[in-house]
Amino acid sequence: MLDIPSSASDDPSEVLVDQVMAVAHLPSTASVAVIGHNTMPLLLALMRRGCACVRSLRPDAVSPDSEAADLAWIVDVANEDELCEALLAARRRASRRGRVIVEGPACTCRNGLSALRDRAACTGLDVVSFDHVAGRLVLRPAGTQPPAR
Repeated sequence: MLDIPSSASDDPSEVLVDQVMAVAHLPSTASVAVIGHNTMPLLLALMRRGCACVRSLRPDAVSPDSEAADLAWIVDVANEDELCEALLAARRRASRRGRVIVEGPACTCRNGLSALRDRAACTGLDVVSFDHVAGRLVLRPAGTQPPAR
């Protein structure tokens, strides 16, 4: 019997990356900035997927560059202050047509995702969609139109 490799990955980081890239409607060659702590598994999964440029940013540290990204992905912040810093960093990173995604477990707001919506609006981000099952919020720079399909 031939051992044919499965196309589905057992690596949870790769599964998460596939889900997020699909939700953001981005090609595998997109430029991605991952914001948070413990980002290495996601960075490696993004590189294996073929992303053109992948970088990791910590919400509590100054970044030496401010290169635009197709996706700014907030994955792991420690508290509300870091969440605010991460949202600001994501807004600065998101290209004109870029997306910002906040993972539900990354949201440490006292009032949950409704408070996150208000914080995002204060940083110039509009809500595009919300995945209730995954607890994932998709944002875009305020005043921009969704990409044409």
